Amino acid sequence: MSDSARADDGDGSIYSREYFSYVRGLFLAASIISVFELYLNIDWFLGVPLWLQAVRISLTVVVVGYWLGMSRFDPVPRHAFKVGMLFFLLRAMTLSYALEPYNIAFFYTVALIGLMTLVSFRYEVWAVMVVGVGALLLAREGQFPDRAYFGLALVTAFAGYFGLSFLRFRARLFGLLSLLKDQTRTDQLTGLHNRRALQNDIADCFERLERGGMGFSLLLLDVDHFKRVNDFYGHAAGDAILKTLAGEIGQDVREMGPANVDAGVGTGTVYRFGGEEFAVILPGMDIDAASRVAERLRARISAKRFEATPLKTLIPAGGVTISIGIAGAESGAGWIEVYSAADQALYRAKDLGRNRVERADRPSPLTAGPGLVMQS
Repeated sequence: MSDSARADDGDGSIYSREYFSYVRGLFLAASIISVFELYLNIDWFLGVPLWLQAVRISLTVVVVGYWLGMSRFDPVPRHAFKVGMLFFLLRAMTLSYALEPYNIAFFYTVALIGLMTLVSFRYEVWAVMVVGVGALLLAREGQFPDRAYFGLALVTAFAGYFGLSFLRFRARLFGLLSLLKDQTRTDQLTGLHNRRALQNDIADCFERLERGGMGFSLLLLDVDHFKRVNDFYGHAAGDAILKTLAGEIGQDVREMGPANVDAGVGTGTVYRFGGEEFAVILPGMDIDAASRVAERLRARISAKRFEATPLKTLIPAGGVTISIGIAGAESGAGWIEVYSAADQALYRAKDLGRNRVERADRPSPLTAGPGLVMQS
């Protein structure tokens, strides 16, 4: 596991959000302490040189301003360490005027240890140590008591050990959490993402749509008459067919990848969210482009000869077919709306004879009667 393990894994996961909450809480605490300490030391503050007053005011502005603007301008705390380092540098500059009556040793200690919890690389630990040593040299040149100076030296040494240990611990923790997340987001039979992942990823797609205007389309696929396949060939053969289907759908999505990348959009992601139900998210694709992808995929599966393992029997072309419903995302909608639209289109495709593609924006005049029961 790399020392550079980060919480900002880019998938909007709960671990990233939890780490973001921790970092924002850390800067909130620093903001409160900064303001309170400035209030306690106001008499001292008014008697120091103007440059030191500017440093102390800048210290407070940096930490309070970053805390206030973090949720809007830094949704993943990529720059938290840099801001924390600037904060600590400003705080270290005041050590040359160590007659500050309240909290200087406590505040230095909290700032140093807090900064070590933001490191992502070993070199950042050493950078903090260098600044800490520089702060001690400043304190030595000033009027800092020997006993307090020795205490801060011990704190600085401990902070280095703590930073390296915390870095290793966090790397292992994020590795375990990532493994756990993958397990909870993965279908065990096919290796595809599962329903939980589908719901989370659609929510992330809507966030990108609202933030940057990049839309997406959702395909819902269902194997036609799959119960008959299970009954005739057995459930083991049915599982083998589902694995093959997952591979075929994934291969089709990968084959369209280069064209998507050239067009400046992402490649699709495939999910299994039910017994014989699959889904595909196509980022950056409108419903017209998604319809072409769906039709190509439908034809591919219809022409495929599936092996009914373990019977070693080949199912002829057309023996396994799929129906597909498509819905395009709209700004202001959400998971429920786009899923329901694609689901209704899917059931319409099954009602109209199966082995076909239906779009949510083109409802058919032929609809299922209220008493009709759909079959797989």
